[in-house]
Amino acid sequence: MIPAIIYLILRRYRKTNPAKAAQLLLLFRTARKFILLFVLLLLAGVIAFSQTNHLRYSIKRKGSQVGTISFFQQFIGSKRIFRTESEVKTRMLFLFTAIGREESVYENGVLLSSSVYQKLNGSEKLNRKTKLVGRNYVVYDGKDPETLTNYPISYNMICLFAMEPAAVSKVYSDRFQQFLDI
Repeated sequence: MIPAIIYLILRRYRKTNPAKAAQLLLLFRTARKFILLFVLLLLAGVIAFSQTNHLRYSIKRKGSQVGTISFFQQFIGSKRIFRTESEVKTRMLFLFTAIGREESVYENGVLLSSSVYQKLNGSEKLNRKTKLVGRNYVVYDGKDPETLTNYPISYNMICLFAMEPAAVSKVYSDRFQQFLDI
């Protein structure tokens, strides 16, 4: 609608001032190219952004909600990032508050890094990080780093949230630093 109105105004203006109308027409054509280029770049930027999936689960005990688990899955090019966050507050003689976080980063189906963190009633129970160095995995847990020769790890516990283990018979546990049978 607006381009049609501009065209009609420009047509009338061309009759009274042909030289200035020609300059305006040239300006509009140049601006049109820049606007088209800007829109294409904007669309390319939107398409290039990663895709993210977010799932949220309620944890119930005896019919009432005692916590939540949030799962995030993000795709950035050939990378896949999985993240879970959980929080539970329940009472069994005493009040228990548990917080857990887990994250894994895969590239081309191979685990690059992962971390597991658990806190119970304010004290840290578990804090492990696994990182691929060359063709070995190095596990950091506050003590001396350990080297694992399980290369490549292509499926760990957090993957159970996103991918069915149809062709997988063993899954790597970041907590126990070993493969477990499914």
